[in-house]
Amino acid sequence: LPLGLATAGVALALLAGALAGRGRLRGTSRGARDNGSGVVAALAFAEASSDRETGLLITGGEEFGLVGARIFAGVQGSLSGVEVVNIDTIDDQGRLFVVSHDSRGATAGAALAIRLGTLGFPVRARRLPLGILVDSLPLARSGAAAVTVGRLTWRTLGLIHTPGDVPEGFSLDAAERVGRAIA
Repeated sequence: LPLGLATAGVALALLAGALAGRGRLRGTSRGARDNGSGVVAALAFAEASSDRETGLLITGGEEFGLVGARIFAGVQGSLSGVEVVNIDTIDDQGRLFVVSHDSRGATAGAALAIRLGTLGFPVRARRLPLGILVDSLPLARSGAAAVTVGRLTWRTLGLIHTPGDVPEGFSLDAAERVGRAIA
């Protein structure tokens, strides 16, 4: 990888992390996109799923250092053999991303990206960018094949974790469709 391209990639990742981290530890966001859209998608998944072996976990405190997911992973211990789909920030515009942390998640993410491709949104499976933290990370570190699904733009990154993340002018239709497609 050429040095200039690598430097630009690191700069973009740091900018994205800084944008996503604004409002952290202040609790000033109403959280329509992050975390409200993820909860809507999870509930749509639960309603559409017929798999009685699948559980639903709604963690809290992502903006406080992934505290909910870290505590769950610590209590559960090894999550080897478990697949986890974290649904986080499903905006009503932008590309749908399926991000993974390791080869286990990449395999699960590739299959999920194919299924989500039927929604008509652009979909991209990739590794989690440097500087971004999501609830699937502690679960992957505990051995789960974990991915995070998100639909967002640079504008979205500028809104999440801030007082500007409000429900006014925001549709949850995409979140509901994503949840049903994951089921």
